[in-house]
Amino acid sequence: MSTQTNRTNPMDRLIALVTQTGFQHLPPAVVERTATFFMDTIGVGVAGIRAPFRDPLVAMAEQWGAAAVAPVLGGGKPLPAPSAALVNGYQIHAQEFDCVYEPGVILPMAPLVAGTLAQLGTMAAAGQAPSGRALVTALAVGLEVSCTLAASATTSMKFFRPGTTGGFSALASILSLAGADDALARRAFGILYAQICGSMQSHEEGSSMLAMQMGFNARAAVTAYDLARAGFSGPVNILDGRFGYFPVFEDAGDMAEAWSKICDPWKVTTLSHKPFPSGRVTHGMAHTMLTLRAAEGLTAADIRRARIDFPPLGFRLVGRPAKADMTPNYARLCAPYVGACAVIRGSAGLADFLPDAVIDPEVVALARRIETGQFDWPDANAFFPQRITVERTDGRVTVHELPHAWGHPAMPLTAAENLAKFRDCLAFAGVDPDGAPARHAADRLANLAQQDDTAALIAGIAALHP
Repeated sequence: MSTQTNRTNPMDRLIALVTQTGFQHLPPAVVERTATFFMDTIGVGVAGIRAPFRDPLVAMAEQWGAAAVAPVLGGGKPLPAPSAALVNGYQIHAQEFDCVYEPGVILPMAPLVAGTLAQLGTMAAAGQAPSGRALVTALAVGLEVSCTLAASATTSMKFFRPGTTGGFSALASILSLAGADDALARRAFGILYAQICGSMQSHEEGSSMLAMQMGFNARAAVTAYDLARAGFSGPVNILDGRFGYFPVFEDAGDMAEAWSKICDPWKVTTLSHKPFPSGRVTHGMAHTMLTLRAAEGLTAADIRRARIDFPPLGFRLVGRPAKADMTPNYARLCAPYVGACAVIRGSAGLADFLPDAVIDPEVVALARRIETGQFDWPDANAFFPQRITVERTDGRVTVHELPHAWGHPAMPLTAAENLAKFRDCLAFAGVDPDGAPARHAADRLANLAQQDDTAALIAGIAALHP
């Protein structure tokens, strides 16, 4: 993307969105979906207490500081805001269960909610807890910022886009909650840009740093806001300057097209739920195999071989082969494993990605009979369409064309399914989903905009622990 001179800074539109949007500007559908996805993310984050390395991460964070202001999902001592943002960002994404903005190939809620919870905790500790309406507005605005940046990209990811855009969304929410003016917001975004990070190598290798990059960028948002309040300045042309976001972090982008669609529609209404705790691109395989198992009694013995074909990005993300020594992070991004798991166990849930589960010889054996491939597709950021071919041992061959997967806005989860996922996450974390803390938290989260004081909401979220 070429730089321009004597032109309006494209950050102006995003800053105005942050500083000038009030609850009265949000359509009812935006309010409803924001509450739905916030609740979904809290549940996923609580389940993250069973993610690898979570306990040593919390122990390290406790050593870094003692100002107990922000909650840690799933229990533990409250932490200083930057440390809480780091831990919660990691927990929310560590099990690949957080929602997706498919057009931009990002999972926007992990850094957004991690940064937002840090700010809410800080404000509550100071006796300045905002209202539920202010929280809904901040979350919706934050989503709009990161999803707009992601939608601008016209080539495939070279950096970890969910992390790099996620810092922007977290900061936008923090600024909205704080009632920041344009000058403070501009300084803060510049300081954030000096910190954002995210390598796709972690995705390539299934490293724990994949989820940690969500935490890094959430923490960067918290520190950017604090530094801006202290008077620090940052670069101004952070999107299309010579070394701005698009020239550096993306190979090409079309800001004009994406900027023309800000809030039209609001991006929170176009998010996809994740019904399975695995890479979003594996969900077509999981749902198809579960459907065949339920409708036709499909078993591993019935499958001579199967194949799933993706657009190039989908193949790059989850087309990896199954291995006997897979880690949970690798298995979540392995379409053959997810498909085999669905056939053999009739599930692809949180327990199916525990360390012992992902090396089950029976599942691995079937996964090795599932091939992956790709076909040309004009959209470099497309997950779908996909094609699944199943060759049976009796000679029959069936082909399943998938325009999208379960959880997409065109194939959404019902309210009951959303609540069931939340309850499953709590149960996995050792929290009684029928206990008083869970029921009270679910009620507050479902009625987010009606909360007069989010201090009680934060206390209720902090109470969700074993």
